[in-house]
Amino acid sequence: MSADVRWTQVAADGDLWEGDILGVDVAGRAILLVRLAGGAVKAYQGTCPHQGLPLEDADFDADTGVLTCSGHLWEFDAATGAGINPSSCLLAEYTVRVREGSVDVAVPPGSDDQRGVG
Repeated sequence: MSADVRWTQVAADGDLWEGDILGVDVAGRAILLVRLAGGAVKAYQGTCPHQGLPLEDADFDADTGVLTCSGHLWEFDAATGAGINPSSCLLAEYTVRVREGSVDVAVPPGSDDQRGVG
C-alpha cells in the first residue's frame, strides 16, 4: 500500500452487524461498508455505477451475498464487488480493516469511484 494512503476511522465495529450495510463518507467520497455473513467487512464505492444512486439505500441479502441497488435493481456480489446483473460492471473496492473496536478505510489519493460503468 502506498505511503500516501491514510486510514480513516469511519465507524465503531459494533455499528456494523453481520448482514448489515452502512454508508459513510471518507474524504468527501461516498463509501459503502458491508458486513458479510461470517463477519468479514468490505468497503466499496457508495454509489451505483449505473446512475450514481446511493448504495446505502440498496437491499442486501446476507444469505446470498447479493447487494441490489434500489434504483434500477442492478445486482452486485457483496464479497467481490463484481456485477451480477449486469455482469459488465464492478464496484470500486477500498481497503478496510477492523481493529481495536473500529472500522477504518484507506482511500488512495486521486482514486476514482466510478470505475466499472457498464
